[in-house]
Amino acid sequence: MMIKQLLESLSSTSIGPQPSFQSFQILDALLIIDREAPIGRKKLSEKLGLGEGAVRTLLQKLRSQSLIDVRGKGGCVLSEKGRMLISELKSKLIIVGSLDIDLPWVYPENYAVIVKNSASRVRKGLEQRDEAIRAGAKALLVLSYLDERLLMPNVSDLTSERPEFAARIIELLKPGNGDVILIAGGDTELEARRGALAAAQTLL
Repeated sequence: MMIKQLLESLSSTSIGPQPSFQSFQILDALLIIDREAPIGRKKLSEKLGLGEGAVRTLLQKLRSQSLIDVRGKGGCVLSEKGRMLISELKSKLIIVGSLDIDLPWVYPENYAVIVKNSASRVRKGLEQRDEAIRAGAKALLVLSYLDERLLMPNVSDLTSERPEFAARIIELLKPGNGDVILIAGGDTELEARRGALAAAQTLL
């Protein structure tokens, strides 16, 4: 099963009420567990910005797919299957994180991710922008890197039109040919992170 399909299946149910979390939050949870394990439910709840009840259900979903192991009060860690999933994910997705750079908006928090070799799947970035806004971000910048040029897909060539900005982005993020850069803006780091991950999920 592809990563995107797995995340979507974990965030829905065929019977009863739908979970109070979305698929990009499962992605976020897996990345947090990978980075900070062992991690308890309360701390994970704080980092995800979700209630403990929602996180309990989320962890049950991950456990049902054998993606995590729960170590009692010690918290949860990725299982071998979970580590394999994260390894596959990291071959496609680079988490840059908070980004301190002047962008075409005034929001205080920016969060960037890179989706490898996915430029051919982006039209004008409208699908990614819609998902980011739906997830809570205030804005999203979609960029592709092709033949040493930074582009807003089917909109503009930033290497020609804004060379200093393009050079700064390339210097900071070091994209590979064919990569897509997603930078979300928000009032909080959580808003921006949610937006960036939701946008990235469309390209996984």
